[in-house]
Amino acid sequence: MKRILLALLALAAIPAAQAQLFVDSFDPPSITPQFPFVAGAYQLPPGPAVDQLQWLVSELAAGETTTLAEVSAHFDPSFNYPGMVSFINQVRSEHPNARISDVVTVTPVTTVVVIDSPGDPSPSGYMIVGAHYTGAKKIVEVYVFDYFGSVQYPADQTLTMAQAATKFATLSSAPSLLVGRINSANQCTTIQDRNANTPRATASIFKTWVLGGVGQSIVEGTLSSTEILPMVASELAPGGTINSEPLNTPFPLSDLATLMMGISDNTATDLLHERVGRTRLDQIVTEYGVAQPNLLQPLLGISEQFHLFLSFPLAQALTYVNGTQPFKYQFLHDNIEPLGPNNGGPYFHESLLTSGTWRASPFDICRAFAKLRRLPQGSEAFKTVDAALGAGAAQPEVRDRWDRVWYKGGDLTSGANGKHVLTHAWMLENAGEDPYVLIAMSNSNTGGIDEYNVQSVTGRMLELLSQR
Repeated sequence: MKRILLALLALAAIPAAQAQLFVDSFDPPSITPQFPFVAGAYQLPPGPAVDQLQWLVSELAAGETTTLAEVSAHFDPSFNYPGMVSFINQVRSEHPNARISDVVTVTPVTTVVVIDSPGDPSPSGYMIVGAHYTGAKKIVEVYVFDYFGSVQYPADQTLTMAQAATKFATLSSAPSLLVGRINSANQCTTIQDRNANTPRATASIFKTWVLGGVGQSIVEGTLSSTEILPMVASELAPGGTINSEPLNTPFPLSDLATLMMGISDNTATDLLHERVGRTRLDQIVTEYGVAQPNLLQPLLGISEQFHLFLSFPLAQALTYVNGTQPFKYQFLHDNIEPLGPNNGGPYFHESLLTSGTWRASPFDICRAFAKLRRLPQGSEAFKTVDAALGAGAAQPEVRDRWDRVWYKGGDLTSGANGKHVLTHAWMLENAGEDPYVLIAMSNSNTGGIDEYNVQSVTGRMLELLSQR
């Protein structure tokens, strides 16, 4: 279960820039990192996946012996237990006394971390651990890959920000990019811009507006982060990680928000979409400053969008895509909503992956970040949003460079032609400074977007931002 993620490091410096301080009446308190590093260890919130991760790491202590009984107590019965004993022994031999050295993603059911042995120059381990949310909360997924300290290809390691932006624009046929800041007036400003006002297919970044609906509803008192939402059959969405949990599993709203953003769980999304309600979500799209709100309204849930891809002849689906707003709402009411959850369909309209789905521009996404960041500081709403957007960083070597990291990304893929949509959006903030944003949207009608090329160039841009 070992493979090389990407390339070696070799970091280039750029001149430091003067930090821009807040000067308006909005003065957020000091930022506590999402996962503080205290006494040589990251403080991770308890939960099924974190608890199993901590056990696995403890098993890597030199001289430790992992038994079949321990494996059966911690792993789902679908695993080959003797094989897992051998796997843990192999990881221990390669990473003795390993400790978590970087945190990429933490949600209740999935964790992604980097592990290192003290003083060991060998490759780090890129560890993914998944666990059931309910029942015995056993491990359902575990991988350890070699990681050599950078996601950047050698050719990208010396690029300037302008060069990296220009190269990003060559990686798909329809790119949009914003490297910028959210200034003290809560406006999005530009450092580098490649079609940043041009709407592109967002893939799962549309969930940022769903989270906005959650946050605003908590502020308005119509939702609570502790409200329990049971998982119901009517909201089971394609690709939902939590679909393997029993129906009626009770999820606190805060966990669903973290699952929606941290691992882009589709069923968590549709549960929250239904709870907030389309009327409020469509208002959020407008309130959050989307320049062409009709491209997102009505804000479809996951199953609803997939019905457009899979359930109607193309000509009929296009009547929705190209229709007036009243027609769209009527079509949704008459044709899409009655279908319920999507479980596949007789069609697959590849052309709609870029033209018939959620669309917004990098500036629209930046404005959404800006609005979410101005939720009442210290409030239940802000804490819920902060935890959800802070659950994932997308790649290593990001989180430890900033006090606050917010991230959402997504992709839409066809089996034959690969990725048609690949999107990344980060907000990166240090206390007392205006935050940076990096929003990189790749679209291609014919597919074939290389996720590792995009990862490498965005990795370089993230590195350069951390040096400003």
